[in-house]
Amino acid sequence: MEISFLFVVLKVLLGVLILLWIIIGYSLVYRKHRTRHREKIESSFADITSKYLYTLPGEEVNLIEIQRTFRGLGIKRSNPKNVQYLIDLMIRTQRSLMGRNYKQLETLFKQIPPFRASLSKLNSTEWYIKARGIREIYEMGQKQHINALISERNNNNTYVRREAQIAMVVFLGWESLRFLPFLKMEMTLWQQIKVVEKLHDLYPEPDLPLLRKAYESDRFYASELVMRIIRKFRLESEVDYILNFLDHPDHDRREVAIYCIQSFSLINGQQQVFKKKFF
Repeated sequence: MEISFLFVVLKVLLGVLILLWIIIGYSLVYRKHRTRHREKIESSFADITSKYLYTLPGEEVNLIEIQRTFRGLGIKRSNPKNVQYLIDLMIRTQRSLMGRNYKQLETLFKQIPPFRASLSKLNSTEWYIKARGIREIYEMGQKQHINALISERNNNNTYVRREAQIAMVVFLGWESLRFLPFLKMEMTLWQQIKVVEKLHDLYPEPDLPLLRKAYESDRFYASELVMRIIRKFRLESEVDYILNFLDHPDHDRREVAIYCIQSFSLINGQQQVFKKKFF
């Protein structure tokens, strides 16, 4: 009885071992095939991008042929992994270019697959998919989708909300400050930092009239963000706005004001009063 039982156990273990080896073998073959296929996608994308950016005299880019090439490589809705890989390639390429080439790639991305793949992610019920879709849209400069992003600026999820607010800055620049009074939830410190950095990187020339309109907002996060913008852009003409919060009853707002004001060399009386009162 014991021998037969042990024999059955050995057969089961042997079967499990064989199954594991089959799974491992399949995984290795799949990975090898997947790696080769990705290399083909990357090679085709590099070739198409270089021809599009550096066309020879008299040569025209055939968008229909480009679309056929990508479809032949499986870049279609039924293969979401291939679509996502191409999107990632687009974003990596976009980040490495500037000026005329950057704008040209934005135009190319609007006319080749995967078209609305990033936009479709906004319909997902999963926050991380929706946030990723928003980030892809603004990373690739697809401003035509901005209306779909505006409603997400008040999303209940912090990460979705943050990406939507960053998208507003990327696409609208200083005009995005008009939305401050209409935000229903507080902006976290990380959100504020990302907004300020994007504004500084993409729109380095301050628009003071639009900034001053944001002074009218009584929202806590709005005043904090404005103070951080004044500090980042070193707008000495706007220091008075920060000074107004040094005596604010709210501790956090007062703390941000003290932090921001230290970046400026206040003159004469203001400097003496500030040092005497807070140091």
